[in-house]
Amino acid sequence: MSLFRFLESWAEGLLRIGLGIGLAWIGAVEGAGYGLFLDVVGVIFIAAGLAEIWSLETAAHRLTPEKATMSDMRSPLVTCDIPVFYATSEGQTRRIAERLVVHLQDKGFTSRAIDIASSDADDIDWRYAQAVVVGASLHAHRHQRSATAFVNKHVLHLNVLPSVFFSVSLAAASQSAEERNEAARIAREFVDAAKWHADEIVSLAGRLAYTQYGWLTRLIMKRIARHHGNATDAHEDYEFTNWDDVARVAGSVVQRILSERAHGAA
Repeated sequence: MSLFRFLESWAEGLLRIGLGIGLAWIGAVEGAGYGLFLDVVGVIFIAAGLAEIWSLETAAHRLTPEKATMSDMRSPLVTCDIPVFYATSEGQTRRIAERLVVHLQDKGFTSRAIDIASSDADDIDWRYAQAVVVGASLHAHRHQRSATAFVNKHVLHLNVLPSVFFSVSLAAASQSAEERNEAARIAREFVDAAKWHADEIVSLAGRLAYTQYGWLTRLIMKRIARHHGNATDAHEDYEFTNWDDVARVAGSVVQRILSERAHGAA
């Protein structure tokens, strides 16, 4: 569970408790009849809020890592021809990274989608990499801090290899050319800020997964979607990613590798 989703669920639990206390207080003032009904509803809300918080604490306890043994302190290095690193908040950047991997493997290269937040991202063996792809999603005009930290840390490797950065956002699917251009500009600035000389910078449209959001995220995403002229029916999910563009990015990466080989052979 992401930190944002954890905090959102905590907020939902506290909101239910607050509503329950308010209803119970009104019920006590009203007295018998309607007041008793409000008391019962208030208790239900309080119980639901406490259950929400208790389940989160239980899940967090299960996810707490056990003390590492000596054999677990260092995992084997990750080796592949084209690692595809990604930072994701709602999962669409991961889906795009995984689709890129499929295309790259179909073209005869070993490839893996690697979450920047995972330990595998620090264990990549760069000696075996022939190219590298990095993806991140855009939220409130910024990409994930983890993506910024990763690029800054590995910029020397990124500048040695053929490399591509893809940025995922709803703005890229906007009907407004100005908003699409803004998303592309932010993607370029992300790369420039790290002094990364990426061979290609791509702005890809994301997805509205309303049915998978919590109520707070759903509310925020509906407002963003409305601003960008996208669908706001929270009972449906909406796919905006152009998968042909994703296939083209994979083909571009392969072509750069082949060009490097031809140049080296010459």
